[in-house]
Amino acid sequence: MRKQIPLFQIVFAIAALFFVNAGALGQELTGSIVGTVKDANGSAVPNATVTVTDVSKKLVVRTIQTDEQGQYTARDLPVTRYDVSVEAPHFKKHIESNVELNVGGRRTLDITLEAGDIAEVVTVEANPLTVELATPTVSTVINGDQVRELSLNNRNWVQLITLAPGVANDLADQVYVGTTNPAGQANTINISVNGARSAQNTYTVDGSDVTDRGSNITIQAYPSVDSISEFKVLRSLFAAESGRSGGGQINVVTRGGGEQFHGSFYEFVRNDILNANDFISNRNTNPPFGRESNGKAKRSPFRYNDYGLTIGGPLYFLRFGEGSPGGMVGKVPRTYFFFSEEQRKDHRYPLLTAPAGVPDLNMRQGIFPIDICLSAAGASSATASCTNILPAGVPLASRVPINPIAQQYLTFIYNKLPAPTDPVTRGLIFPALGIFNFRQEIIRFDHTWSNATSLYYRFENDKIPTIDVSSIFSSGSNLPEVSKTETQSPGKTHTFQATHVFNPSVVAVGRYNYGYGAINSKDIGTIALVNSPITPPLAYARTRDFVPIISGNGFSTLTTFGDYVNFSYKHNFSGDLSWVRGSHSMKYGAMYSYYRKNENALAGNNAGGY
Repeated sequence: MRKQIPLFQIVFAIAALFFVNAGALGQELTGSIVGTVKDANGSAVPNATVTVTDVSKKLVVRTIQTDEQGQYTARDLPVTRYDVSVEAPHFKKHIESNVELNVGGRRTLDITLEAGDIAEVVTVEANPLTVELATPTVSTVINGDQVRELSLNNRNWVQLITLAPGVANDLADQVYVGTTNPAGQANTINISVNGARSAQNTYTVDGSDVTDRGSNITIQAYPSVDSISEFKVLRSLFAAESGRSGGGQINVVTRGGGEQFHGSFYEFVRNDILNANDFISNRNTNPPFGRESNGKAKRSPFRYNDYGLTIGGPLYFLRFGEGSPGGMVGKVPRTYFFFSEEQRKDHRYPLLTAPAGVPDLNMRQGIFPIDICLSAAGASSATASCTNILPAGVPLASRVPINPIAQQYLTFIYNKLPAPTDPVTRGLIFPALGIFNFRQEIIRFDHTWSNATSLYYRFENDKIPTIDVSSIFSSGSNLPEVSKTETQSPGKTHTFQATHVFNPSVVAVGRYNYGYGAINSKDIGTIALVNSPITPPLAYARTRDFVPIISGNGFSTLTTFGDYVNFSYKHNFSGDLSWVRGSHSMKYGAMYSYYRKNENALAGNNAGGY
């Protein structure tokens, strides 16, 4: 009798073969369980049945027969906990429970069977700590419990990479997500793995490359701490599928749903009520936020709320494949979901310190505290004599008309600034509201189509809106409401993976990843053209969204980073084929990547076009 092969299996096989011949290898997201089955005398037990069951889903994911040497290999298993049972005639059934498999791991599980009736069961709790002996790769695994329970300054998993041996870093005290942090620093991930440059690392989430390929020291997507199943830091002697760069390979794997419904809700709070005051405010004779009734300087207002939820479990209405004709609802779920939502509200008042100061209220009216020379005669500055002096305290407008362009700067920018806080140096220390928010949704679906075919899809969406008080990357004038910028840093990733077991010795995996990240910033302060229509005659076309900058007038330079558009995206197609033949275990794989990076890297006076 001829057995019909389902059409989707044929399509999957063709796709897997295409992947195998495509290009460079892809990141490994699975693990393997290997071992030998022996009897009490140490003799091999051939043809024993090894069954691998996903503990959380209660699903059999692999059934294997041992070979003549009693060896077995289960390749390309998703990262989770498994029960491994072994059955053979004239032996008691043996179960190794809660076998933990890590990403990229090769878990060796040797089993000794006891003589007896197969109806009798010997259950052994697997050792949670194992030594990796099957690969030369030097790596560190940070599991999900560690990710969620270890202290983090700002719930950014990137900080945990520094726990691995051989990792050095120059990270800020608080590693914020997004483009910049409240201190104005760029959130570059300055992490060196085994002495390699920070720009040589690769960061992936479920195989999706989230490394910004412009600088190579920032990432495009930041999975929530509560959505991470585990991540692995590969430090040296990588396997072929990890060869995207010469530095560290950081591979994050997200959580999936299981047979039982599980969820969590959390909130982390910071507030100025809980904080001590800062050094500058305490020593200032005129504190920027005033004084309390007891005479002490008031603390800087600070509101930080980080809250979110997770939920995961089975979906009963999407059961297809073997045992469910017509797609009818069944009692045993084969589709699982996991959803994570996190939001962060960070509102604080960083102090802006104008190093060169601002004009005081009289100077803005053209009244100066010293005599001013309006015109001079002479061959050189050494012999020139002043022919028109404006005495101190006399308005400039009473002698000469004020330049209309200068008046525009006074009207739209300088007159809107607070008075100097230091009357002698005309220095200005002023608090400004900075907003650093974050919102993320992650949804993942795992579906077991049949005992041979499974797949999953994962989507992550990040929104990171910020208000930077002195321009993005702290490149502005450091004057309140002048160089303020509004920045959006969206990030998205899509991951689709399918696994098909042709037979216990041949397993194929196909994967598609898409990653996108951007930094879109615009001026919204008084230096922006939309707020200050200052229109001096120029010899060239205006190209930026801010007014002509001013420097060298004795006060703080009027400047900004300007409108900024920076985005990149990646399409990654990858796949691998695992083949066990006799005592040999082989793996073939390939990856095809398409990258695009777009950045208008204009900055400074010339780029401003003025």
